[in-house]
Amino acid sequence: MTEYPGERRTSSHAAPWVDAQTLSDTDTYIYEAVATLGFSGHRADRTSIAAASGMDDSEVEKELFGLTSRGVLAVSDVDGEIEYTIARRDWSSNPDELAGHLLP
Repeated sequence: MTEYPGERRTSSHAAPWVDAQTLSDTDTYIYEAVATLGFSGHRADRTSIAAASGMDDSEVEKELFGLTSRGVLAVSDVDGEIEYTIARRDWSSNPDELAGHLLP
């Protein structure tokens, strides 16, 4: 497995710990889009991530590949559609609670 600068494996988590300072600006835009979509209860598919981040689809695809390869984002197949989630949630005060409180 390829190791990236700022990344280290931990025995307690399947996903690597990644130093946030090694994320590029575009990595951060994608990460924040995925986190925001998930927190607000929306699907984090590629189209939604592109819309939320304001980036074009080809750039989003490239960044998603990099972030999933590094273990920053996880990929799942939900009803035949690819969705992305944050791989590690141990930074959250409620890591088992994926969604926030939806506004009316």
